[in-house]
Amino acid sequence: MTNETITTDTQNTFYQTVNELEEAMKTQNLYSEYITLDETWKKRFADYMTGKKTMPLTYDPFFKCMFHPDRHPDWLSNLLSAILGESVVVERLLPSENTAISIDSLLIMDIVVRLSNGSLANVEIQKIPYMFTAERISCYSSDLLLREYTRLKENKKFMYSDMKKVYTIILYEKTGADFKNPLLHGAYIHHGKTRFNTELTLELLQEYFLIALDVFCQNGYTDDKNLDTRETIDSNMNDLEGWLSILTAETIADVERVIRRYPWSETIFREISTYVNKPEEVIHMFSEALKIADKNTVKYMIEELQDELQLAEKKQKQEAELRKQEEEKRKQAEDEL
Repeated sequence: MTNETITTDTQNTFYQTVNELEEAMKTQNLYSEYITLDETWKKRFADYMTGKKTMPLTYDPFFKCMFHPDRHPDWLSNLLSAILGESVVVERLLPSENTAISIDSLLIMDIVVRLSNGSLANVEIQKIPYMFTAERISCYSSDLLLREYTRLKENKKFMYSDMKKVYTIILYEKTGADFKNPLLHGAYIHHGKTRFNTELTLELLQEYFLIALDVFCQNGYTDDKNLDTRETIDSNMNDLEGWLSILTAETIADVERVIRRYPWSETIFREISTYVNKPEEVIHMFSEALKIADKNTVKYMIEELQDELQLAEKKQKQEAELRKQEEEKRKQAEDEL
């Protein structure tokens, strides 16, 4: 596949050079926004607009652009079906701001949706391996469950049977050591729910799906060596590896490999390529992505510092307690002499 195969009918080619792109930005009164990008983001924007790279879907504005239920309801439904391992339909998008717990931190949900079976799911993409992963995930899930409980309790005829499952789905662009444990044997998706240590079969409402995109890529799931040349996977849009390959594709060579393996993905990449004709929307998405990245970086640094201080304080308390116990033992031994 060449650049031409993923361009649109209204424009035969991408911008040929960065200079040509910058001149176009000036004539379209977009240059002022363009120059506010840092050099890394300028290059990423130019690489997309000149056909060298695809859209960075693991950034919030781009993900929402392509997977918003109002724009492409089937795409998000198929992605979630692939992750959950069962066919689900996204019924509607919920406002992510209306969380039950007010926390000014990195616990910001990207997309919260209600499924046709009444369940709730939130899809979060994290780019940095934060500390206290388990605690953060628990807060996500508890927030979602409490939000639903609060909504249903407003109905005087509320019954606990009205409560549906809540799914917390987190895609990690970069993961910490926990996800790279050799005992995991390269597993990139982890499904968790509460089970009891007996034959008690209560189905609790909270389930978790953690997806390590870096582990997925490291294991070469989209490499040509893993492609059976006798046939392609051409009809199953619920194929999880296909969707993760789309999300992690970066270069045009990546796009070509994904389309060879998953021909159905070409429709998605064609849609992505159409935005070369909408530079005002693309530059806005890049600007928004940069703002979010900067904001989260600051929050991340603050929270990491707070976490480190808490750990240091906890360690000091433990050491003080140990010294106290040793002192008491010493005094007890002296008294016995």
